[in-house]
Amino acid sequence: MLTPQHIGPFSIPQVPSVTVLEPVSYTSPMPHSPIKLLHLSDTHVREKDELHPVVKEALGEADWVVHSGDFTGPTLVHQLIEDHPRFVGVFGNTDKDETRRILPDKQLFAVGPWMFGVIHPWWGMEPDGIEERILEELGRQDVILYGHTHERIEHYVGDTLIVNPGPGYPDFMMPGSVAMLTLHPTSIDVEFRVFERLPRAV
Repeated sequence: MLTPQHIGPFSIPQVPSVTVLEPVSYTSPMPHSPIKLLHLSDTHVREKDELHPVVKEALGEADWVVHSGDFTGPTLVHQLIEDHPRFVGVFGNTDKDETRRILPDKQLFAVGPWMFGVIHPWWGMEPDGIEERILEELGRQDVILYGHTHERIEHYVGDTLIVNPGPGYPDFMMPGSVAMLTLHPTSIDVEFRVFERLPRAV
């Protein structure tokens, strides 16, 4: 059974586990309000410099950064950990062993009064039925953040807010997107920031 972890400062786990972070700090009431939490996933880039400018701007605004997996190598993981003290991440189904040795497969954490669960469906199943399996894995938290399906999602299942930020990179078929969650003591606002491919340099 998963147990919630109050995160900060971050220490890098050595093996995938759901109990890798020590329970410290960030208990209710919220230390300041509102708090900005950036949720991104499926970035599929090797390092931070390759992220879209919209993503880089959002990273600069965020108090917390949550990545729901599919990084494409460990360099981006290490950069996010180094640059963002309140970083939470999980590995995705395409992430190799070198990334899975750094991050767990799922995590629970708290920001103020809000309990979060984060996961990337590493089992790689199709979208149909995916949220039912995620709820089985994480339980009924206040907010569940997940990736994998490359589609923007914001809805409730019972009292649980479920958010998928969409793909963290744009391609020829669809734009990229991230989700900025603004956390208030009694409510959460979700803003999707959508971006297109940059024109090729001539």
